[in-house]
Amino acid sequence: MEYFLVLTAVGTDRPGISDEITRLITHCGCNIVDSRIALFGHEFTLIMLLSGNANAISRVESTLPLKAQQHDLLTVMKRTAKHETRHCPYTAELHIEAEDIPGLTQHFTKFMAARNIDIAALSAHTQESQNSDQTNRFIIQMTVNLPENSALITVQADFQHLCETLKAQGSIHFIGYSTAGLPS
Repeated sequence: MEYFLVLTAVGTDRPGISDEITRLITHCGCNIVDSRIALFGHEFTLIMLLSGNANAISRVESTLPLKAQQHDLLTVMKRTAKHETRHCPYTAELHIEAEDIPGLTQHFTKFMAARNIDIAALSAHTQESQNSDQTNRFIIQMTVNLPENSALITVQADFQHLCETLKAQGSIHFIGYSTAGLPS
């Protein structure tokens, strides 16, 4: 039987951390199903979905804390089940750029939640201005899955209205169906 484990690790960035963790995972007999690595300030962050038999998962759960302690990492692990793909016939990619103001991301996550739109991926970062007289820009990239009953033209119009209200530049690109009849 196959088991699944979500693993998160955070620590001061330095070369070789991801190698240490992936070597331990491989040595324990687990497979990396999905993973993401990002740097936040000086901190290395990693999140992985692992699969393996019961013994392999247990070995990771028992040996990773010691490895984490040796490398000054904070780790969190949680058993989970295999990802079940939900039927969402429409996918969209969104790109948003605006002046860097607090709460900007929340406006867009609230927009999605209010429409029962599933956020599959979200990446956001501040692009610092090179000139002291200009403000920093905030950039959000999202991939979302829309339920079958979504009125795509309405979603697009409401998204553009939200962007205008927040003085943001935004684009939404629907994938997986004919875009005939949608405004450009």
